[in-house]
Amino acid sequence: MKQNNKPALVEERFFPFECSTSYGVEEEYRVLHWHQEMEICYIKHGTGKYLINGIEYNFSQGDIFLISNDEIHLCYDDKDLVMQVTMFDPNFLQNGIATPFDYDYIRPFVESSECFCNKLNANDYITAQLSEILLDIETEYVAMQKGYTLMIKAMLLKFLALIIRHCFADDQSSSKNTISQKTSEKIRQIITYIDDHYSENINLKFISEHFDISKPYLCSAFKTLTGNSLIDFLIKKRIIEAKILLSTTDKSILKISEECGFGSLSNFNHQFKTLVGYSPSEYRKLYL
Repeated sequence: MKQNNKPALVEERFFPFECSTSYGVEEEYRVLHWHQEMEICYIKHGTGKYLINGIEYNFSQGDIFLISNDEIHLCYDDKDLVMQVTMFDPNFLQNGIATPFDYDYIRPFVESSECFCNKLNANDYITAQLSEILLDIETEYVAMQKGYTLMIKAMLLKFLALIIRHCFADDQSSSKNTISQKTSEKIRQIITYIDDHYSENINLKFISEHFDISKPYLCSAFKTLTGNSLIDFLIKKRIIEAKILLSTTDKSILKISEECGFGSLSNFNHQFKTLVGYSPSEYRKLYL
């Protein structure tokens, strides 16, 4: 898998694995992102939505998601979300010697199947067995008894082997989307650029020229991988930053509008009300 310029989320390199419980998704974390680790999310309780490479999935208790380390995604909860999040470096599954089996270990993350495509439904007959393995992994991770690292690796390999056995036909090798790896990497670079330069005068023509990608293909690929047009994504990013400034500073609304890259106060007010449901001044009063 190609690495990217996003930092690793799992810091313990001797055992590059983490298992944690997430309660809901705070608004500031409802942003498109990717990371170096593979991710398995098990919905213990509640409901919500995942957006993965532009495809939206509703989820509820018992569903399982597999997210590869180069997939652009975000999660947001509807109600009472409790989610087990398992993350690990792809190299964690290797045996130290490059073999054809190394690819098999991560095949469920990088190949799609008509059976699940990122999501394993709670009502699938294999999912109950998979969820039991995930809970056993969590128990081992919390207890950290002697040999727990080997036990976790063994259980994780069993988890992936069961998916391959039950969810992949021998002749299936289709990719999850028709966007090339090179284009996917370029879209991730564009997202990072917007994260860093949202306050500047960015438009479709500039991004197309700066990243050497035609406007029609840029529009199509960006929509496919993020679920948003580039301009809508930029506006949402600016609104997120504006909400932070409105709720944490006493800067004027005009100043915030300018700092977040809006060309006019009237456009800022219109876009904010459309996306948030309040005007900027009404939103600020919620935090007074």
